[in-house]
Amino acid sequence: MLEYKIDVISELSKVGINTTTAKQSGIFAQATMKKFKGKDTNISLDNLNRLCCVLEMQPRDIIKYVETKQDEEDIISKIREIKQTK
Repeated sequence: MLEYKIDVISELSKVGINTTTAKQSGIFAQATMKKFKGKDTNISLDNLNRLCCVLEMQPRDIIKYVETKQDEEDIISKIREIKQTK
């Protein structure tokens, strides 16, 4: 599962971007700003690119991967099953 390492809204605010300026400039849609506020990492790579550009950060500065039980069950176990059959 991906999680934000930073408070995106707070970091955007530091560079002068709020919901209104994001919408007026076309940098981020209102729906994307809602995702940032809700800590929803389900954003497009284009939006991640824009975020990196605006905040002058690398993706690794913004998001991190945290393995969950669901990841273990849905992804890793399937890879193990394939390896065992070979």
